[in-house]
Amino acid sequence: MSFKAGDNIYKFTLIKKLGGNFGEVWHAKDNSINKEIALKILEPNFEPIAKLLDEARIGNKFNHRNLLPIHYADVTTVGSKTYTLISQEYYPHGDVTNQLNTHNFLPLPQVMSVLQDILFGLEYLHNSGFYHNDIKPGNILMDDQQTAVLADYGIAGFSPSALPVTPKNSYIVHRAPETNGSTAQISIHSDIFQVGCTAFRLLNGVSSLKNELIALGVPDYEKKKANGKIPDRNAYQPFVPKKLKTIINKALSVNPDDRFGSALEMRRKLEKLHFPNYWTSDSKSKLIGIGKKYFYQFEIEALPGDLFNFTATKANQNTGKTTKIGQFTLKKASKSDMTKTRAQFIEWVIENAS
Repeated sequence: MSFKAGDNIYKFTLIKKLGGNFGEVWHAKDNSINKEIALKILEPNFEPIAKLLDEARIGNKFNHRNLLPIHYADVTTVGSKTYTLISQEYYPHGDVTNQLNTHNFLPLPQVMSVLQDILFGLEYLHNSGFYHNDIKPGNILMDDQQTAVLADYGIAGFSPSALPVTPKNSYIVHRAPETNGSTAQISIHSDIFQVGCTAFRLLNGVSSLKNELIALGVPDYEKKKANGKIPDRNAYQPFVPKKLKTIINKALSVNPDDRFGSALEMRRKLEKLHFPNYWTSDSKSKLIGIGKKYFYQFEIEALPGDLFNFTATKANQNTGKTTKIGQFTLKKASKSDMTKTRAQFIEWVIENAS
């Protein structure tokens, strides 16, 4: 494809390219109704036109606040090429990765909200006989009310009986162990696995699994995934609460039967969790704990002999006055003691700080 901003295709004017894997997605204007939309442009060399239109047929069936509405689809010729055009709702805020902090992760309250939203949408999707099969941060759009909307039905599967089906294609980074190989099957359980991968990346750094795939190559990546080593259940950032890790790890179980049996079941588990505070990073890329009254930070000073000073502080959000927190302050501590205290301080801020 060689489209550029300002090009006119059928009744649409292209404004800005938004991305796309199987084709291109553009911010565009539908000139017939004077409305800004997201336009997906697909070439028939990806799939026959009838199959390309499946995505529009699927998305047009849905009426749920957490699923992307698809308005219109058509086939048109530009020059010597034929394209399938799919008109979708446009979300100016883009996908959830636009809200990552300077440490490349999403703060805890936003992760909890996003996961519950997409599980709402997934529950509706599954009850309608569809498996999404492409759940990832780039397919989670954010509306003006900060509600998460699950997008892209290009490789969705249909199963009116709720039995597993053969996938059209797969997103290698997130595909469940049982969806790899000649006997690949997608199901409710494989979608749950993809939710787990999405949660893992949003909490620990969105590039984490993609970097491992690049470093290992597909065969070794899939082998480690099948052995339960990708994602690494022991590699969470210290600001991810234990109770949340337990839920995500269940979704990431290698055996499909060990995962949640439905999106509803996983959502209800998440709804029971409550964390009064959270960690994020400030404009200087420094970790900061957010409480109701105070901001929390820590400093680590390396000393000779592999020793460390660890200083925990809190700053009043109204006055800016900073005070040291004695119970989490160490002098000339070993690396293991410093690491342990750091983890305890981070957990204390999430669960108990004011």
